Amino acid sequence: MPMVADMGGNDRKSLWDENSSWWSEQYTTRYDADYEDVILPFVCDALSGFRKIIDVGGGEGRLSRYLIEQNGSEVVSTDFSLFQLRASEAQDPSPNHVQAELARLPFGGGVFDAAVTCLVLEHVLEFLEAVEEISRVIRSGGRFVLVLNHPAMQTPESGLIFDHVAEPPTKYWRISNYLLESSHFEEVDKEVFLPFEHRPISKYINTLIESGFTIDRLYEPALSERHIEGSPELTSIRFIPRLLIVVCSK
Repeated sequence: MPMVADMGGNDRKSLWDENSSWWSEQYTTRYDADYEDVILPFVCDALSGFRKIIDVGGGEGRLSRYLIEQNGSEVVSTDFSLFQLRASEAQDPSPNHVQAELARLPFGGGVFDAAVTCLVLEHVLEFLEAVEEISRVIRSGGRFVLVLNHPAMQTPESGLIFDHVAEPPTKYWRISNYLLESSHFEEVDKEVFLPFEHRPISKYINTLIESGFTIDRLYEPALSERHIEGSPELTSIRFIPRLLIVVCSK
């Protein structure tokens, strides 16, 4: 069974618990070429050579399992949803599963060689505390990889616009209130709502620096070939990134 840390009540935690079955049975089983072709191999390569890794907000454990299978890493997967950890453990008990909030990780300082957060921090309200905790548990010389929904291109109310009034008709990507930090709940499926925290890229970068990290590289990958395969309408937005990946050293 997953190790359970002491946790208080949390409405957001309850929301993730309520939607855990949907997340594990529907969302994570959907075909996502960018996750398979971009995220998994990138994180695997970036963390190659780092033995003990913490997957913070690891959910149902897909990334943790991949790092174990491909790199032979020793992975601790944490999540504040016990339901998500149980779903992960049911698939493969290889990762060590620990229930914990990002802002209160139950580990000593410098016990991990590296950390990864994959599509996690944009859902986290206690962002500063979470980054400080991740910095605390990584050893000097360690690495931290963040994968985010691109903060500029995935701003609330942003998206592809078809302007049929223009002559000739045109398509463009609208960006809405990028600099304005905001909290909102997005309906990701019928009657399934998840919390999102929008922050500009500068907030992420400055918080990382202030928490003791050095920014090594930023990546904004284009849509993968398989993502647009069979969907010619996506060709026009191929070079509008869905993801921002940040690689840091401690």
